[in-house]
Amino acid sequence: MIKIFQKSLKKELAELSNEILNSVWSNKIEQSNIESLGIKDGKQIIAEYLENREYGIAYEHLAYIITECEMELNVEQKNRMDRIADRMNLEPIKFLTNEKGTDFLFACKNLYLASIHPFDVDKRNLNEYKQIVELGKELLAQRGIQSFLGYLMESQYRVSVWASMIAIEYGKPKQDEILNLSGTKTIINSCLECIMQDEINSLSAEIIENKKKWKSKNVPQHRV
Repeated sequence: MIKIFQKSLKKELAELSNEILNSVWSNKIEQSNIESLGIKDGKQIIAEYLENREYGIAYEHLAYIITECEMELNVEQKNRMDRIADRMNLEPIKFLTNEKGTDFLFACKNLYLASIHPFDVDKRNLNEYKQIVELGKELLAQRGIQSFLGYLMESQYRVSVWASMIAIEYGKPKQDEILNLSGTKTIINSCLECIMQDEINSLSAEIIENKKKWKSKNVPQHRV
C-alpha cells in the first residue's frame, strides 16, 4: 500500500513540475537576471529528489521556485499543489493564482464545443464571442503581450488561435519584436503562423477565406 501511495505521489509531482516549469518558464528564466542554480536547474533538482523518494523536499523545492519567481498558477494547479501538501501532512503554501487565465482556457473550450470558431465572422455579435475577446483584452493589459502569448503553447480547443488573433488585433505588437517563447520569430509571424496553419479538423471554405481577409486588414503587406 505504501509503495502504491509513493508511486502515485511521485507521478503527480513529476507531472505537475513539468506542467508548471514549462518552456515559457524556461525562456523567462534564461532572459532574467536570476542567478540561483536552485531555480535555473529546478526541474533537474526536483527530478533527482523524486528519484531518491524525497517527495517532501521535491514539493518544497517546486513551491520555492514558484514563489521566488512570483509565478501565477491557475486554479487547477493550485488545488493540485494543495492536495499534495495535504497528503504529506505539510502546511499548504499560499500561491499567486490567476482565475482570469483559467477562465480564458475554459471559454476557449466552451466555444470549441459550441462549434464557434475565432474566424466565424457571423458570430462576432454573440455574447460568448464578445466575452472571450474582452477577457483576452483584459489579460493582455494585465500580463503584457509576451506573457499573454504563453497561450501559444496551448494547442487544444483553439486556445492558441484565439490568443493569436486577440494579440494582433488588440496587443499592437511591434513589427520587429521577437516572441520570447520562440527566440527567433517575431510576435506577428508567430501569431500568423498559428492562425493560418491547417487545423486538425478541416475548416469550411468560408472560415479559410475569413482568415485571409482578416490578415489583409490587420497585417497588410506582411508575409510569414
